[in-house]
Amino acid sequence: MRASSATNGRGTVYDPYSIAVSDTLSTVKGLHLLKVGGDVRLVRMAFDQLGGTTYTFPNVTAFLANTPSAIQYAGDLSSASVFNNGANGDRNTRQQYYTVFGQDEWRAGSNLTLNYGLRYEYYTPMKEADNRIVKFNIMTGQLDPNTTDIVTARKNSLQPRLSATWAPGRTVIKGGFGAFVGPGQGEDLIQPIESDRVNTTISTGSSLAFPLNQDVLVANFTSAPNNRNFQPRAYAPEYNIPERVYQYTGSVQRDLGGSFSTTAAFVGAEGRNLFLRSVANNITQVVTNPNPANAALVVREFSIVTRDAAGNITGVQNPYAEVDFKTSGGHSSYKAMMLSLNRRASKGISANVQYTLGRSRGTSGGSNEANTAGNNARTLEQFEYEDGYNNFDVRHTFNASLILDVPFKGSGPVGAVLGGWQVGGILNARSGLPLPVQIVRPDVLYQDSASGQFYANPAVGRVAVLNTPRGGASRNVRRPDLIPGVDPYLTSGGLLFLNPAAFAAPLPGTFGNLERNVLRGPGFVQTDLFFAKHVRASGRDIELRVEVFNLLDRVNYANPAVTLNAAVPANPGAANTLQPGQAYTAAAAGPTFGRLTGTVGRTVGLGTPRQVQFALRFSF
Repeated sequence: MRASSATNGRGTVYDPYSIAVSDTLSTVKGLHLLKVGGDVRLVRMAFDQLGGTTYTFPNVTAFLANTPSAIQYAGDLSSASVFNNGANGDRNTRQQYYTVFGQDEWRAGSNLTLNYGLRYEYYTPMKEADNRIVKFNIMTGQLDPNTTDIVTARKNSLQPRLSATWAPGRTVIKGGFGAFVGPGQGEDLIQPIESDRVNTTISTGSSLAFPLNQDVLVANFTSAPNNRNFQPRAYAPEYNIPERVYQYTGSVQRDLGGSFSTTAAFVGAEGRNLFLRSVANNITQVVTNPNPANAALVVREFSIVTRDAAGNITGVQNPYAEVDFKTSGGHSSYKAMMLSLNRRASKGISANVQYTLGRSRGTSGGSNEANTAGNNARTLEQFEYEDGYNNFDVRHTFNASLILDVPFKGSGPVGAVLGGWQVGGILNARSGLPLPVQIVRPDVLYQDSASGQFYANPAVGRVAVLNTPRGGASRNVRRPDLIPGVDPYLTSGGLLFLNPAAFAAPLPGTFGNLERNVLRGPGFVQTDLFFAKHVRASGRDIELRVEVFNLLDRVNYANPAVTLNAAVPANPGAANTLQPGQAYTAAAAGPTFGRLTGTVGRTVGLGTPRQVQFALRFSF
């Protein structure tokens, strides 16, 4: 199972609880409703993570040959610690939240209400009760003392709030602004705690095969610290909480008469100091192996290098592997226009129509939506490579609903059959979700000295080159090049949605030029219908109901697979391969790339094939 965003495992055990002491005092002073209050919250959790082994194969051929490109092993968090004197058992987190606020609701006039206030929150840094942490410093390549604060918690979290409502006649005008903060996602704050275990990735050597001898690996990890390829999860020194969001809105609502009203609104939110992630202990150099038939020597920031008398690199030891790290400073922006037309229930008819035109983009969507930077960013300027549309960005959303009481007033047997019916429907539609197209790229390629061609395997006459600047293979989030002038969509009406020929593997030493999430998947449209019959019996209401989901049985496809295969050949003459910079073919991209193979997955309701559901309800 997926134990975290960086490792798999056999299971996780979380036992959280919190204790809160809070109070609010309210009083009315003339036209003012005043409130002040506070909250102290103690947040506690005992947890364990049960590790596991993950094998990565670059393609089916490698899988069948049992030649994985990497094996990641994670031990149990509750096992005896290699770093904290054999400490074992569950880990216990401690954190406190402190909140105070004051606000005033002022009825400044018969049709004008103002609401304003100020809120302050402070979140202490997360701690482990016995300081059983492993805090890797991505700048020095060393472990900081286990008494070091996990993150920096800022104390300047003032949050002003202001809103106004003005109702001149049949029109209501509203506006508001508010600043909000949050402590971030808990899973992102416990990383130095969950790093206190054996966690390593191997990509070379005799152990690189299934099944992995875990006992030998753990023994080597313990006894050989200079070559253990330890893979802790880490924070940049500047990482700090809280995250901030500034929300603002304005709307105009008008009563049109005849039970109709309409609303036009603008809604916005600006995220700041948002969660970001990337990789550290980057590759700084690759050296052709003295035996050119063997894999290149890969030198990282914190590698231990052996040189011969002439200064040539002859060996590399790695205390640490590539390290997943978190930082702050991300930004996001959401803006939307919302239009609605509503008919209140009157004379047996109620209806509602809504349309939203929205856009969400930035370098991050916040704690639960941040992707690992596709360019191994280390500075905020480098994270701008991620400035694109967020995963939840939807351009157009339309919803309409109607409920109609069938106007039959007969009596007797005919009235009993034809009276009391209600019919209604819902139309839901939206434009496509973002398609995060990515490409599998090895860190190292081998260039033939004679032909200049690139290959995935070493051989005599080939020179090792760094394919992706600074590495990053452990996260595998690289983006391809988008070829100018080639339509990335196929419009032939078949199941192949994306055009592989619009993409190419970037040249070695470069990152892909495809903007994050700029492409869109298929849209969604569904019409639902229901019939209901109400019968009164002995003073009770009995409802017979028939609901039809996806009345028109429209196929609503889910996003297709969007990861391009690693297509650089291992050796000359390999089929379905290409060189960096060449446009992909369908065969090189892989059989599932860009192909619509599934529908929006729901058991009942939105996204299903046509379904008919019967219900009987008694109200008493």
